[in-house]
Amino acid sequence: MEKTRNLWRDANLSKKYRTKDKHGRFLLIANLLKIEVYYFHFMHPALLAKAIPAISANITLEGFRAKSGLIETTARSVLEYLVKRGIGQISKQGFSFSRSDRVNVAILALQIGNDIETVSNYLTWQDFEEFASDLLNLAGYVSERDLRFSKPIRMQIDVLGIDYNSRLAIVADCKHWKRIDLSSLSSCAKKQAERASKLLAHRRKISYAIPIILTLHAINIRFVDGIPLVPVFRFSSFVEGLPLHLSEVKVTSRIRTNNK
Repeated sequence: MEKTRNLWRDANLSKKYRTKDKHGRFLLIANLLKIEVYYFHFMHPALLAKAIPAISANITLEGFRAKSGLIETTARSVLEYLVKRGIGQISKQGFSFSRSDRVNVAILALQIGNDIETVSNYLTWQDFEEFASDLLNLAGYVSERDLRFSKPIRMQIDVLGIDYNSRLAIVADCKHWKRIDLSSLSSCAKKQAERASKLLAHRRKISYAIPIILTLHAINIRFVDGIPLVPVFRFSSFVEGLPLHLSEVKVTSRIRTNNK
């Protein structure tokens, strides 16, 4: 009933939907259907950005409203919009989301027009790493997060994906930069290459390591010194196509380094 009243209000306020038939009567049913389609296809970017911190495993409408700061009717519209796009699902408690859905919402928010700075403020590094880890698992890799080594030198790897059949590892450094310059990119790429090389000394079951930098959004540069810069929304296709493009990326091995 509440949603119907809101749709009626929109039908009355928007001249776009105030059409009449030849007898001068409002075509209410047609108008309401048009508004339903409008809500399904359009969502204001700022609303999706506010939804990011409210995404959790199980949450009620009231809980989502409180965490997002949205009014109840808007919160319900945002949740329905996400579910219709395959992000989250309706549950007995209200709504449920996977570990990766916070980043999925962030990606969607960027795709419909949010700026990177706004979206980055709503994400944590844990969100990013969980998303990358889940995608690696789905692709058949055994993933690990936040690896720390102290010898021979201190080293940290954000996300590691291992294919034990091929003894190949993807070594990912997760960055949700707001801005980045070429000098900083080169420095990050060099450090990531060093991590991949040192990983081989710690993990004898890994023979080859591919260092990559995973970013929240696409940038104009695709490679730095042979190291791929992969936007997170293309990470899945990158992993799937990697066996066909090994000659294009930096591959560190125990014997030699291929840096074409």
